[in-house]
Amino acid sequence: MNRFTPGKSWSLGLFVAMSSMTMACAAQEPESAKVAEALGAQEVSSESLRFLTCPAGGSMFAPGEVSLPDRSEYRLTFSSDGNTAYYHVDAAEAPFQAIYETHKVNGHFTPGQLVSFSGTYLDTDPFLTPDGNSLFFSSTRPVTGTEERADSDLWVVHKQADGSWGAPQHLGPNVNSDRQELYVSATRDGTVYFASGTFDSDFNIYRSERRGPGYAPAEKLGTGVNSPDYWEYNSHISADGRVLIFASLNRPEGHGLGDLYASINIGGRFTKAINLGPAVNTEKDEFHPSLSVDGRHLYFVRQTWAPFVPSDFYQLDTYCLLFQ
Repeated sequence: MNRFTPGKSWSLGLFVAMSSMTMACAAQEPESAKVAEALGAQEVSSESLRFLTCPAGGSMFAPGEVSLPDRSEYRLTFSSDGNTAYYHVDAAEAPFQAIYETHKVNGHFTPGQLVSFSGTYLDTDPFLTPDGNSLFFSSTRPVTGTEERADSDLWVVHKQADGSWGAPQHLGPNVNSDRQELYVSATRDGTVYFASGTFDSDFNIYRSERRGPGYAPAEKLGTGVNSPDYWEYNSHISADGRVLIFASLNRPEGHGLGDLYASINIGGRFTKAINLGPAVNTEKDEFHPSLSVDGRHLYFVRQTWAPFVPSDFYQLDTYCLLFQ
């Protein structure tokens, strides 16, 4: 655990430089510091750092409220004020995969309630847009007819005048295919990022720009993010489109089965992805990342497979990426 109590404000570069000088001579600024800077940490104030704690691997989010010991929770997404959250739960009884909503009241999260449009089909991976007016998700619900799909497609619901969610709308053939489309996120300008692939082959990350009432044909991201040898999936784009955080399996520099990586968008191209390091990743399986709208907090799922332990949500202040 790290605690920082500088006496005054420092610019990011100077503070990192001064911190490095107090360490061994070979110590260098961690690559993940670039991610923190891209998420808005250009100025690091003493007030921001005074009570900053950075336990290795983060800390469990809302234990006993959202993260419960007898079930697996996946993909957490927040309103801009942090007071409303959506997530999906895997259950042994129907509904087997469904989306829930919770509210923060007096510092605690209320028991999750099934959202109006979920509970019949397998609904997963909710994502609330930065303006809070749309909720994207993956689902096996039929596009036409009544027969449930064998693969998941991407859908969206929009908030109505009375605050309720409208009917689910399919994102269309420029985004969806006969493969699995999973884990969508969106920038403020409406560009969606998601993973597409099959569990028998691999997954890569794509994006599709908003075009009128629909979307432009999806484009596969470049080699800074995708690779021919590993799965890239669970992509989450920051609201401004600058930082992409995603999960990847079994990379040689990894800490465990699945690790979280990040790439920065510079001039429309994503840089070579970097491992987010021990501030986030452990010998266990880390996946399903999401950022708060302001980029200050990173949330993710940690899973133990042998022996199996139901997954829970973990959280990390992204300033912690400055110091590893």
